[in-house]
Amino acid sequence: MTEQRSEAGHWSGTGQLRGGRWGIWFFITALKLLGLRMTYMLSVPAAIYFSFVSPDVPATMDYHRRIFGQMPWWRRRWLVFRHFLSFGRALIDRLAILANQTRKYSFVFDGENYLREAVAEGKGVLLLTAHLGNWELAGRLLSTYGRRIHVLMAPEQDPAIQRFLRKGMGDADIRFVTNEGGAVFVQLLMALRRGEVVAVQMDRATGHRSDVSVPFFGAPAVFPLGPLLLARAAQVPVLPCFCVMRPDARYEIWVDQALTIAPGHEEAALRQMVRVLERYIAMVPNQWYNFYDVWNPIPTA
Repeated sequence: MTEQRSEAGHWSGTGQLRGGRWGIWFFITALKLLGLRMTYMLSVPAAIYFSFVSPDVPATMDYHRRIFGQMPWWRRRWLVFRHFLSFGRALIDRLAILANQTRKYSFVFDGENYLREAVAEGKGVLLLTAHLGNWELAGRLLSTYGRRIHVLMAPEQDPAIQRFLRKGMGDADIRFVTNEGGAVFVQLLMALRRGEVVAVQMDRATGHRSDVSVPFFGAPAVFPLGPLLLARAAQVPVLPCFCVMRPDARYEIWVDQALTIAPGHEEAALRQMVRVLERYIAMVPNQWYNFYDVWNPIPTA
């Protein structure tokens, strides 16, 4: 029987805020009335439930096997629960930051000098990130560098949620760009040429012809080449950038050394970026929130 995948039913979905406007209202209210720690506890039942019924469980277990090797069934189940619980807490933190509750969090910046050097050149900067940790928290902090940040993201199905996202980042110089239509490449290219910052997640294939298969944790996986083509067209440096959770509402923002894309060497640069991604995923494996089989994706029509 051929496996059928319904993105809407997945724990990870497409990166959108799950639960709709009522789910968002519930957790924001819980944050205000109960505080951060008690709201985290509300995500435990959901993580337990999804760790048994979600169609994402087999792919998540396969990912754990590639990272940790073979293990007994009880440990596989425990790792899935811990992984889903981590994702639930990341979503709660995302809501908290969009609700302007930044005082709950503290940040440590590792590699800030790379970002300062790139910004000091006066050109645009492409931040290449991933579904690792929590980008929204990093975006709020990075917006203090005096450059507008354009964040490429999947469109929300609910217009009310989309309005909430824009309102939540109202005080920060951040612009959300939905990846709909071919004009988005031109928008981002013009932003980079104006000396602004563009942030793109690199760890999900787009289904476009520019996607490339490269080694990833010992087996071929497909990654988008588009962001590197964009950086080369704009002639701007590329910086890997990730924001990961630590205990007690602490976050670490990791920025790696800038990479300049030479014409004709985009695929080599992509392989280098994937090696960087591997290194950071290995540091916090339960914070990589791609809950599908990236090594054997189901073809899109």
